[in-house]
Amino acid sequence: MMRNTHQATTHIIKSYVNQMMSNMINYYNSTLTIVYNKIATLEVQNMQLQAKLTSLPESSTIAKTKVPEPPTFAGSENKMQLNNWLNQMALYCSALSIIYDDQKIVCALTRLCALASTYMKVYFDKVQSGANLGSWDDFA
Repeated sequence: MMRNTHQATTHIIKSYVNQMMSNMINYYNSTLTIVYNKIATLEVQNMQLQAKLTSLPESSTIAKTKVPEPPTFAGSENKMQLNNWLNQMALYCSALSIIYDDQKIVCALTRLCALASTYMKVYFDKVQSGANLGSWDDFA
C-alpha cells in the first residue's frame, strides 16, 4: 500500500512539475516573441532614421553663416539693456542650434562679467557641481 501511495504521489508531483515547466516555457516563449518583434520594429525604425540622416545636407546655411558672439554683459539698472542682451543671447543660441536650457544658460554665463557675473554666482556654482540649472525662462 505504501508503494502504491508513493507511486501515486510521485506521479502527481511529476505531472505538476511538468505542467509548471510547460507553463513557464510557454510564458517565456511568448515573451521572447514580443521582444523579438520589438527588436525587429526598432531595427526598421533605425534603418529609416539612418536613411533620413544620410539624406540631410552635409552643411547647413547656419553652419556657413558666421555668427558673432554677443557682447558681454556687466549688469545694468536699465531693464531694456538686459532684455536686449537676453534677446541677443537667444538669437545666438538659436543660430548655433543650442536647444537645451542648460546649454543656453552656460552659454549666457560665458558672456557675463563684472557685477552681473557676481550676481549670477549661484549658477556658476551649479555648473561646477553638475546640478540642474533650471530653465532658460528662470535664468532670463
